[in-house]
Parts: sequence; structure tokens; C-alpha cells
Amino acid sequence: MAGFKRTITIARPIEQVFDFATDLANASKFLPNITKVELITEGGMKPGAKFSETRVMRGKEHTAVIEVVEHQRPTVHAGRAGMMGMQATYTFRFTTDGTGTRVDMEADIRGNFLWWLFLGMMTRMMEKEDGQYLERLKNAIEAT
Repeated sequence: MAGFKRTITIARPIEQVFDFATDLANASKFLPNITKVELITEGGMKPGAKFSETRVMRGKEHTAVIEVVEHQRPTVHAGRAGMMGMQATYTFRFTTDGTGTRVDMEADIRGNFLWWLFLGMMTRMMEKEDGQYLERLKNAIEAT
């Protein structure tokens, strides 16, 4: 298992932070490389829901299908994507912290035997791409 963790406190109530962070319409406000996000299942954001996310990485567009594996408003949201034997799960935990909200993000990256050899490199690449996620989320929410 490989991965990384980040934590930040956002000066907004927990419900507002959770709702903003899990609304696909807001993705481009804090994920600058996103070119398209759309829900591809019916019923809204809930466990089992799937959405496609297209982003530019290293000058090329890549699309991933992300499945929501946990969604408990306003405390936890997790999504998982996989391709060719590698799987990444991002879990976000929201807790009240004074008058604001603490957000803990954990990226868990796993792979089959073939990917096991490259997990360190893939983790560093994903951390470079998503490591500033919480800071951008904080800036986007606090700007509203």
C-alpha cells in the first residue's frame, strides 16, 4: 500500500464545506486541470454513484470513471478509480473545528503485482497532481 495524507482547516461550517467539496459543478473551481466532470449514474451523489472526470496531465487529456464508495453528509466522502490493475481511493473526513471545518484527505494507492514495482513512482506523480487539493478547496470556499 502507498499513498499520502493532507489536512487543512477551512473557515466555514461543516455542511457548507462538505456540500461545496462534493458538488461536481464546483470541481473546476479548485481543480485547475479538470476539463469535464459529469455524473454518469442516476440518483445523485451516494455510494455506488459513478462520475467521469477528464483532466489534463502532462499535456494530455485523461478520463477516469470514479465510483463513490462512501458518502455520509457531512462527515465523510470517498471515491475510488482503477485502471489496469491499479486502484486509488481518496477519502475525505470532515469534522467541526471551532467555527470552521477540519478536512482530512487520505489517498490510498494499491496495485497488483505488476504495479507493485511502480507504486512509489505513481504515488509521487499523484501526490504532485493532487497534493494541493485541500489548499485550492480552502481558497475556493473562503472566496465565496
